[in-house]
This record gives sequence, C-alpha cells and structure tokens, in this order.
Amino acid sequence: MRRSSSEDDLDHDGDGYWHAARRPLQILAFLLPLIIAYELCLAVVLPSGDGADILTVQAHRSLLWFFGVFGIAPTGGLFLGGVVIAVVLLCWHVLARERWSVDVRVAGLMGVEAIALALPLLVLGHLVANLAAATPTTTSFADLDVLSQMAISVGAGLYEELVFRMVLIALVDTLLVDLAGLSTRAGAAVAIVVSAVAFTFYHDLSGPGGVVSTAKLAFYFLAGLYFGAVFVLRGFGLVVGAHAVYDILTVLLAAATRA
Repeated sequence: MRRSSSEDDLDHDGDGYWHAARRPLQILAFLLPLIIAYELCLAVVLPSGDGADILTVQAHRSLLWFFGVFGIAPTGGLFLGGVVIAVVLLCWHVLARERWSVDVRVAGLMGVEAIALALPLLVLGHLVANLAAATPTTTSFADLDVLSQMAISVGAGLYEELVFRMVLIALVDTLLVDLAGLSTRAGAAVAIVVSAVAFTFYHDLSGPGGVVSTAKLAFYFLAGLYFGAVFVLRGFGLVVGAHAVYDILTVLLAAATRA
C-alpha cells in the first residue's frame, strides 16, 4: 500500500515521531506555550498580596540566585528563566545542525503522550502515599487558590526538570561516561539514581510530628526515577510535559475532593 505524503513527512528524520519528539526545536515548540503561560502568571497571578514577593518553585529561585551572582536583581531576572530554557534548546539545535522546521502534529502527539506518561504517577501516588502535588514555596501550597496552584505546577514541570534532569543528569553522565570511562548504559543508570536522590531531598519530606515521612520519601524517590527514565528515553520536552500534567491533575483532583 502506498504511504501518504503526511506519513512520509513525519518520517523524514528516519525514526518518525519517536525521533521528532526529541528534536530540540520541536521540544521548544512544544514547551513554548507552557513557558509563555508561566511567564504571564509570574506577572499577573503569582505576586503576593502586597506585591513584595513572587510565589514560585524553589528550582526557579535557585536560578534567580544564579542570576544574582552576575549582578542581576531577582526582580530583573524573574522572567529570564524561560529565556534560559529557550536559549539552551536553540543552542542545542544549532550544534546538532538540525533543520529549521517544526511539525504541529508532533507537538499535538507530544501533548497526548505527556498525558499518558503522567497517568502512572497518579497511580503511584495513590498506591504509595496518596499525595497531592507538594511544591515548596514561601507560602503554603495548599493555601493558594487553584489557579495559582496550577501556575506553580507548570513552573515545577519547567524548572525542576531543567535542574534535576537536563542539567544534573547531563552533568553526572558526562563525568561518569566521558571522563571516568563508564559505559553509556551504566552512566545513564547512575545519573538517574543521583538525580532521583537530589529530587527527593529537594522536597519537603516532613510528616506528622515533624519526622521524615517514609511514604513521601518513597514517592518522591520513585517519581524521580520515573522522571529520569522518561528524560533519558523520551527527552526533555516530554518529561516536562508529564511533570506539569501530573501536578495539574493532582491539583484538580484535590480541588474536586474538597468541593
């Protein structure tokens, strides 16, 4: 049977959608709506009542601290996080010498896949700890309105994956594989575990009485392993999408439970 021209177009990279979803320019096209939405929320939804503070995830605050090292004030660097993600992906695109085109169909399929990848985490959260999204901020996450919680959920997907998957896994993998001579598979496995440990202790693990909650500890570690595997196998765009979708769904489910 003769293939349609659309199928041929989607397969022009050799591996079809599987490869296209990992292309940096395609990832940027997929993430751009999330980046823009979060940047708008930083300006409109997330300022505190007195306007003196902006509610955001700790990973984003760490990025602001980094900007501060170079003399950029937190308020001045607040919106540079999205720029950093875009610049990293564009530099990657140029270095990879990829063609300058994106496929809207691929972006749509990435959205569907991100939703599918978030579902196992919902099951895991129910089985291990029955946890809602718990993103550390200067104000209790549960006290925020649903729109603010959803906005921070998008920020968590973007910046936690930037820090713990794109940066940390790449760094550990480079040290182990390129410098220490470990095999690619072993290096990736160790990098995923290291990233999962860091991701776990980044979150608030306290339970009743202030002691460490084993349920939270187990959940965040397993979630970190899962996100690491998604990043290695499916790329940065889909792990961000899966993380953001998971957090948004837990916010909506928690709101529905309270209603």
